[in-house]
Amino acid sequence: MPAAALILEQPAVDRLDTVTAVLTETFAAVKAAVLEERPVVLLLRDGDLLGQGDVGAAAVATGLLGLTRAVALEGAKPGWRVNAVSHRDDDDAATARQAAEWLAGSELSGQLLRVG
Repeated sequence: MPAAALILEQPAVDRLDTVTAVLTETFAAVKAAVLEERPVVLLLRDGDLLGQGDVGAAAVATGLLGLTRAVALEGAKPGWRVNAVSHRDDDDAATARQAAEWLAGSELSGQLLRVG
């Protein structure tokens, strides 16, 4: 039976000085999952990826996308699967989660899938 996927939503950041802690905690969760051979999908907000909102949220979103691609690249040989899905607003959250579940079951890694 395949290991259950880790699907993480972009954490909220209310202060700029918490960005490092949020990224560090997410990295630890991703690392633990890939070492257990679990696929990982990060759910990100489009507006934050494009820098359209708060600077802290943008830093977290772009940092998590970079983390996705870096871990996928480093884990290519052992077969780690790490991807991201971004969505525009809360109306697309359910669609984003469905896309994340599909992506977790695929053989893709290092990809950003945009929905909405």
